[in-house]
Amino acid sequence: MGIITVARGSYSYGQEIAEKVAQKLGYDCISREVILEASEEFNIPEIKLTQAFEDAPSILDRFTHGKRKYIAYTRAVLLQHLTEGNVVYHGFAGHFFVEGISHVLKILITANIEDRISLVMERDKISRKEASLLIRLTIREGDGEKRCMGSNRGILASMI
Repeated sequence: MGIITVARGSYSYGQEIAEKVAQKLGYDCISREVILEASEEFNIPEIKLTQAFEDAPSILDRFTHGKRKYIAYTRAVLLQHLTEGNVVYHGFAGHFFVEGISHVLKILITANIEDRISLVMERDKISRKEASLLIRLTIREGDGEKRCMGSNRGILASMI
């Protein structure tokens, strides 16, 4: 039973790589649908689940444990998929959700800044300067690679 989690920086081709690995191995490839399933299964708006990963807890969350519950709901749905085995997961906090599971291959995919700039310029039809600014803002706001490198590790890990 193989499980692979892929953390990726923005504009790093991480999604494409995860999908190709899954296809080559004959594994299921899951990502955003985990959030959608958790939203449906627990009757929580998708935006609240997404914000649980991206935003700091509000004052109300500190008393109601809303953020902690939303992360737990998402983790429950992801773990349901992982128990089936032969899965590649690329999405929110995959590395943290599988902590303690021994048979997981954890991968971090990044790309150098020049490759990212070229990708964004081509995809969005924007100038080099605009692409560079967009990438730097995305990284500063906390894309996947920044989280995996440790800035939010303690926060997410303590909620699981």
